[in-house]
Amino acid sequence: MPWAGPTFDGQICSLGYEVVDWLEEYACHGPGDVMGQPLEFYKDPEIEDFIIRAYELDPATGRRKIRRGVLSAPKGRAKSEKAGLIGVAECVGPVRFDGWDANGQPVGRPVVSPFVRCLATEEKQAGNTFQNIAYIMGEWGRDTHPEIYGGITGVRDYQRATALSLPGGGQAVLSTAGAASKDGGKETFLVPDEIHLYTTDELRDMYATALRNTGKRKHAEPWALLTTTACRVGENSVWEVLERRFRRGELGPEWLVFHRQAKGRIDINDREHTLAQLRDVYGVAMDPELGWMVAEDVYSDMHDPTVCRDEAEAARYFLNVSMAGSDAWISKAVHERQGRADEVTFGEPITVGFDGSINNDTTVLRGCRMSDGFLFKLGSWPRPTTAGPDWQVPRGEVLQRIRQVHKEYRVVRGYYDPHEWRSDIETLQGELGEDPVLETPRVIGWPTNRDIAMAAALDRLHTDLTNGEVFHDLDSEASDHYGNAYVWWKGRLRLVRKQNPNSSRKIDVVVGDALALEARADALAAGWTDRPMNLPPVVFSV
Repeated sequence: MPWAGPTFDGQICSLGYEVVDWLEEYACHGPGDVMGQPLEFYKDPEIEDFIIRAYELDPATGRRKIRRGVLSAPKGRAKSEKAGLIGVAECVGPVRFDGWDANGQPVGRPVVSPFVRCLATEEKQAGNTFQNIAYIMGEWGRDTHPEIYGGITGVRDYQRATALSLPGGGQAVLSTAGAASKDGGKETFLVPDEIHLYTTDELRDMYATALRNTGKRKHAEPWALLTTTACRVGENSVWEVLERRFRRGELGPEWLVFHRQAKGRIDINDREHTLAQLRDVYGVAMDPELGWMVAEDVYSDMHDPTVCRDEAEAARYFLNVSMAGSDAWISKAVHERQGRADEVTFGEPITVGFDGSINNDTTVLRGCRMSDGFLFKLGSWPRPTTAGPDWQVPRGEVLQRIRQVHKEYRVVRGYYDPHEWRSDIETLQGELGEDPVLETPRVIGWPTNRDIAMAAALDRLHTDLTNGEVFHDLDSEASDHYGNAYVWWKGRLRLVRKQNPNSSRKIDVVVGDALALEARADALAAGWTDRPMNLPPVVFSV
């Protein structure tokens, strides 16, 4: 039979209510100031609601709805402890559907032969989650609730435990790096802890392998709970990839994301503003009566250079805002602030910036509106992730798009990096002619390897974005490329680079925007006006 429906306002079809009650009865707080003390989830309603929603069921079949959960909150919000508590329930608690009771409400049962794995970058960090599991089910549980935990072995010292054997079969283990050793596992519950630290290929492989393992036991309805704090943009951590998809609305209904970050501008020198942000993002953790953290103490740590090296690090740790480091070419917050939904009308005067490649980097064509400097996408040709060694940029398609742009808009001038495209640019120069106002070519070769000129163009782009003088479109690829851009000092010249020369994370949109904006500035300096006299009407087609 299907679910009978709610018995109180706001009730959903979920085993989470039973799981919360079970944890309050048979678990406790893990290592820390309140170690061994009873759990009272009503004092932390956000986490209580997360658990309830994490165990939501299909009201017709009783199957789990959520396969992936995320707890994203600032340092000290006890994310790992909460993941450990859920891990305890997944080992021996009533966490899977076992039918309906007499009132048509779901009833839970333990997982048959559970396999609970906690992933971490190193064993000390793994203790954040696994030590909670080992303490509750070992040192505390054997004495307090032997009827539940008495048959568990493997815990001599919860601080050093790495594997627990569960009564009736099953186990709980902690794992660090080495993805190959995880292949073949059949996880029923997985906790990748602090995924903002998963920045190396080895750690990303470990995560991917373990997550794939959760698809092997259909009847056990496996799921994963990820914990994280804000990431350092540009490191390509697991959380950076997922957060980008989360913000774009690309995560499916099988995902449940609890994400709290500070709202508004980041300025840790504004004490009252930052204290208000801290109290908001930490919620109950900074409640004067119920909380375990003090806003003023955290604010002091944010300004201590031995705790946080710069404002970006303070914002990541304590405001849970993902930001680039001090070597980022531009702040992520600045770039996001300058984005807006806008459309450039056909026939409007624009300039163009072109950064081309043959087969590796992304070839981009960017536009800049003459009236206000608004930067927008005209075309992009990235290397496909599945491309083979013989793949090349579709040169004919790129050239066709450039010609089409000149029909759709009044192109005043375009700056084209000639590297690997020199002959094509010379052909376009002969075809597309001159701007009738300035009587200068609409297509101009502009080599980006001229360090002084390129540094000046990048400086103009950086300054105009930072000062709020120009805006850009909401293109997601552009956002990624700006987030991938790092400062490259060449003497006194401030240039731009990828994180490392072999990085697959591209920055070509930044270069394209710099060229388009520089072309606009040069055209204005040369006397371009939007009111040409005695000129034939613009003809364009789509």
